[in-house]
Amino acid sequence: MKKRLHFLVVILLIMNLTNLSLAQNQTEETTQKISLKPTLGFEYFSRTIKWDENNYNSKLKSYLFTFSLDFEIQEGFFLSFLLGYSSNNYNGMIFRQLPFSVELEDGGIGGYLFGGEIKKNIFSQDNYEICLFGQFVYSLGATKNWEIPGLNVEASAEGKPTWIRTIVGPVFFYKGFDYFYPYLFLNFNYLWGTFKMKETIQNLIGSENKEFSGEGLFGLSVGSVYEVSRSLSLKGEASLIPYVGFIIKATYSF
Repeated sequence: MKKRLHFLVVILLIMNLTNLSLAQNQTEETTQKISLKPTLGFEYFSRTIKWDENNYNSKLKSYLFTFSLDFEIQEGFFLSFLLGYSSNNYNGMIFRQLPFSVELEDGGIGGYLFGGEIKKNIFSQDNYEICLFGQFVYSLGATKNWEIPGLNVEASAEGKPTWIRTIVGPVFFYKGFDYFYPYLFLNFNYLWGTFKMKETIQNLIGSENKEFSGEGLFGLSVGSVYEVSRSLSLKGEASLIPYVGFIIKATYSF
């Protein structure tokens, strides 16, 4: 129930932002040309996740490689579609409801990323600017197989993880420097997912679906944007709360 409420809050915020922007667009006398901004990105984060009704925890370490296409549908209002690949490490997660317990060890599980972003400038005065940013990312993990050693019969386990992350909040820019814009990002940051494990020991089959969620709901990040040229910009961001991580992006503008 809590997951549905959190997700509903994010959707309502994004819908409100979109409706506001569309209303502004309808009142404008002139139509602005849509611009495209392809972006390549890399992200790493190490986040504590809770499972088994929050009685246990472990670390989720993820490496995300992304490509997004940003559409500036009016000045200061961006919509983005995101695709990519992720490698996720669930080291320390334990499955006890199987014929033989399984504990995940080091080793990444690949997956595909799908999602979108929305950004809207809501305040600008002198050297200060505030925009509202929202992101939705879905990581669909590939199926991974493990052999179970130490048994006299053929035994294996098969796992398939997925996770979803929503981030929304204001970004505070300082634009008093030429070509270099530091910022502070305060956000609602929620991650949840499911790891499906199936174990086969000769004719004996068992399965367990483990739900998990990220520790912490509110985030704090610092970063900066550097305009290399009129067409190329670079972005670096470090996450401090609720997890440790960083983001690097390169954007080209047409």
